[in-house]
Amino acid sequence: MMRIAARMLDLGMATDNGPPPKFPLWAVYGVSDFDVLGRPVGGQAQEYETELRNILSWHGDPTTRGIPLHKLTTPLGWHVTTEECHEAITAYDRARANGIRHPRIFGTDLIPFLRTAAEQHGFEVH
Repeated sequence: MMRIAARMLDLGMATDNGPPPKFPLWAVYGVSDFDVLGRPVGGQAQEYETELRNILSWHGDPTTRGIPLHKLTTPLGWHVTTEECHEAITAYDRARANGIRHPRIFGTDLIPFLRTAAEQHGFEVH
């Protein structure tokens, strides 16, 4: 995935906007455990889950475009948003229009996957 992410960065499909945000500490929210589905239990579980969702969707610097590199290179459940997918596809289409060949490293699935994700709810990276 690192080579794919590097090529996406070269084409402007991804952006390196620094380190990812820090995850909330579940103990600070009084979460005592997680149920069989992985949902937090106890204390301020709902607030913890909301903060965690916000972090996992974090885009970084609002002036950058594309998928944040940390979402592509760390399998922590990041949510790649529909907007990020649209930006990545726009950059890819622009590169192709400017004569850049389809990168072999992308195979035949990546671009159709991103186009579908851009029309759905994005995707998660695990």
